[in-house]
Amino acid sequence: MLTRAGWRLVIFVAVVQVLTSIALRALSIARVRAAGLRCRRLRSLVIDETDDRVVWAIEATGRRLGRSSTCLVRALAAEILIDPRGGPVILTIGVKRSGTGTLEAHAWLARNGQILIGGRSDEYAPLVSWTS
Repeated sequence: MLTRAGWRLVIFVAVVQVLTSIALRALSIARVRAAGLRCRRLRSLVIDETDDRVVWAIEATGRRLGRSSTCLVRALAAEILIDPRGGPVILTIGVKRSGTGTLEAHAWLARNGQILIGGRSDEYAPLVSWTS
């Protein structure tokens, strides 16, 4: 059973993911990141949760948002919502060749060499990384 703070976290995280998904359809990743990082102060006003709880909420709401919550949307949302006092985070987009010869892309967020969101990244060759 979620507490009032838990529901606030889940709702806020879902809204951030939906807005991020919409923004990615109209803007470049760089612009979405810049806008999201400018809104980072709002995080501390709305939620006061640990990074583990924020990651849990992103994954939980992401499963229910379906195709609008891709790995890139989740990584961008995490970059916005993870507590910046814990140190810089690195958002990476990588690619790999699938068994059929097509390229597959994946995004993940890491801090201090540890992946926070995005699952396994060792199969993907990093294409681009941003540090915030």
